[in-house]
Amino acid sequence: MKKRKQKEEGSVTEQRSVTSLEQLSSGWVTVDPREAVMVGLPASASAYFPGGVTNGVVSNQDTILGRSTSSDSKKISSTLPEERTARYAVLRLMAQDPTIDSAIKMHIANALSANSQTGESVFIEAKDGVDKQEEEIVASIRATLTPFIKKDLNEWARKAAVYGSCFARVYGAHGVGISHLRCDYYTHPRFVQKFEKGGRLAGFTTTYQGTNTAGKQLRLLAPWTFVGFEIPEWWDVESVEPINVGGIPVDLSVDDPTLEGLIESQEYGTSLIATSYGPWLDLLDAICSMNMSRRNAARLERMIGVNTGKLDPERAARYLDMIAERLTNASADIEKQSWLEGNVQTVVNHVMPVFGDKGGIQIDTVQGTPDINGLEDVLFHVKRLGSAVGVDPSLLGFGDMLSGGLGDGGFFRVSVMAAVKAALLRQAIKNGLERLCDIHVAYKYGKVFVGDSRPWKITFNSISTAIEREEQESLEQRSSVAGGIIAAIGTIDQEFSLADRRALIQTVWKMLRLNEEAFESIFPAEKANQKDAPSEEGLE
Repeated sequence: MKKRKQKEEGSVTEQRSVTSLEQLSSGWVTVDPREAVMVGLPASASAYFPGGVTNGVVSNQDTILGRSTSSDSKKISSTLPEERTARYAVLRLMAQDPTIDSAIKMHIANALSANSQTGESVFIEAKDGVDKQEEEIVASIRATLTPFIKKDLNEWARKAAVYGSCFARVYGAHGVGISHLRCDYYTHPRFVQKFEKGGRLAGFTTTYQGTNTAGKQLRLLAPWTFVGFEIPEWWDVESVEPINVGGIPVDLSVDDPTLEGLIESQEYGTSLIATSYGPWLDLLDAICSMNMSRRNAARLERMIGVNTGKLDPERAARYLDMIAERLTNASADIEKQSWLEGNVQTVVNHVMPVFGDKGGIQIDTVQGTPDINGLEDVLFHVKRLGSAVGVDPSLLGFGDMLSGGLGDGGFFRVSVMAAVKAALLRQAIKNGLERLCDIHVAYKYGKVFVGDSRPWKITFNSISTAIEREEQESLEQRSSVAGGIIAAIGTIDQEFSLADRRALIQTVWKMLRLNEEAFESIFPAEKANQKDAPSEEGLE
């Protein structure tokens, strides 16, 4: 009897948790069983890449780097591939560039700066005024997610910065909560697809699923199976309509979105380095040209004229061959020795016959001069790349461009572009963590918190950014205007016999855009009414 009662309680808990999880993803409820098995992915992600994939890199490098396939034509500019998974291969190559890698690391360090004492970058805290039960929920969330945050936070941030999105596989149990998070090769964004129904998340599919089932059938996974840390910004592929699974055409005149079919989502986030593709190629081209110019300038051409005198052509040829052979053998020995020592032979000899007395040799030397002005082209492309990635070139290793007066970390305090990219990266991490908290609470407690009803808040330990500086300056300007209004009213009505003191303070409070709840607690209306009410002595 006791076992039966425990089994019934467990089934009730499981049913309540499933309902709570479904409430988190209303798009999943509208998916019928027929649609759930109509999704599919190829057996290998190699089908996405033209020419195949070797170690995660597209083998057709000409397609990636935008090189011309014909000697008679040349592209003026290069753009990233429209296909999402092909774009990931290009972004991977770009992220390996040392300049772009430095920019990514700086954005991550700016967005997720760690506390010097605890070493934590993100905090899950209880809001003010929550009850004891909600405090226990927040404590459970913190105890469950903090180990995963400490272990994988940098990986989430880096993948989100490079690819625009990072997915983590969520493992949970009813009454227990989240038990494990997985973020590795198998959860790479190129292996994951998102599906929507009526603009709402309906589920996921992945390349690595269905292999352990008998029929190897691919089925739509629930929305709480994966959590995405996605940059909240994306570009719609306007030239290609999204994949429609059920074949039901999209009809925006229908008021019920549940009548639409499953459609692959286009909201996969946008890489922070996507716009730097063109400047990156230009910089590579400029560096290659500069290196070739330097090598050509280092080459020494020697024109050796051998006088053949009155020798007949046959003897003159043998004479030239003997001298050329000795010069060639000596040059080969020197070149071999230079390679062994890590140097390159830069002297090229040319033997030519000249008319004159036999036995004479004339040597003329021709040496090129390096084009120093070519460095300006490289610096131009460096500045353009720095603008695209949102980091000053002086912070990418070009210290001669550093301007004085900013101090340590001063760039990140004044650069709005760097602050915007850091804010996007923080928002991606925050949205993913909010989703993880919701899933954990739904699994363990069978509850769903929406919007401001959540008893927890996610905060970042971050340095002052340009956005915060702009907000502070704006607040100071509004304070000056509010102070002028108060001074003017105080001059006209010093005793406040005409003006309402509390209404004036409330107006100034709104001008400063401060919290209205704080105003009501500091200036309660009941106290103002008691002060304004006439006393009994005054009535007498």
